[in-house]
Amino acid sequence: MITEKEVLENIKVKMMSIRGVAGVAELNEEQRETVACLEEESMKNILAGMGRGKNEGVKESLSRNIAMVFFMNIDFELPKDVDMMKLYSGGEMVGMALMDSNRIKEFKKDKNYVVISDFFVLKKGAKINSSAFANGEAYFVFNGIQIDQFSRIQELQEHVVSIPSPPVFDFLKEQFRDKIDLFDPQLGALIVGFNLS
Repeated sequence: MITEKEVLENIKVKMMSIRGVAGVAELNEEQRETVACLEEESMKNILAGMGRGKNEGVKESLSRNIAMVFFMNIDFELPKDVDMMKLYSGGEMVGMALMDSNRIKEFKKDKNYVVISDFFVLKKGAKINSSAFANGEAYFVFNGIQIDQFSRIQELQEHVVSIPSPPVFDFLKEQFRDKIDLFDPQLGALIVGFNLS
């Protein structure tokens, strides 16, 4: 009978075979707790000069039985049809980041929206300003997603992939720098949470 440890090693091997994945490591309980705390603190601050946020994706990833970090290089492809980041104001979604260039073209033609930086769509007339972010009326939500490459790994059930905040990314790099080659300056990291089949 195969042990859980052997199943997890098999999953890591399968993840490493995905184009663009540079390293995979399981998060232990202490690391999971630190990630949750750092993420919570990070979401209280202004994100990249844009505003406050709620990282629902990381919360969801950490809620699964197993959580792993995988570091990826520029060859890793996220699905183009997902909306990982949305902007809310007054309880209404008023903006979102898009990966699909065809959807961006559609929004550029729509007079009700403005496309910013060729990847972010914002409703015209949305009440977005620093005071709206300061009082919590406006905020970003980072959602978890499912990725086809992981859906094909039979042992994974109910997987959720999420983008960690910069402080969490730095923490994860520090935790695994001796186990994974992290010297590529263009590396990113995602957290995947899942249950075993």
